[in-house]
Amino acid sequence: MKNLKIKNLDEKDIENLEQIKIIELEEMKIQDLKILKIKIETAIKNIEK
Repeated sequence: MKNLKIKNLDEKDIENLEQIKIIELEEMKIQDLKILKIKIETAIKNIEK
């Protein structure tokens, strides 16, 4: 069943899927950076104490 869906995708659908994938990866990077920022801020606060 899944194979049929993949075969029915046209070029535009494939481009859209690639865009979605890129956006998801970017969002994951942003989340990772936010977590890293919080960790760094926490570390700095702990050093200042």
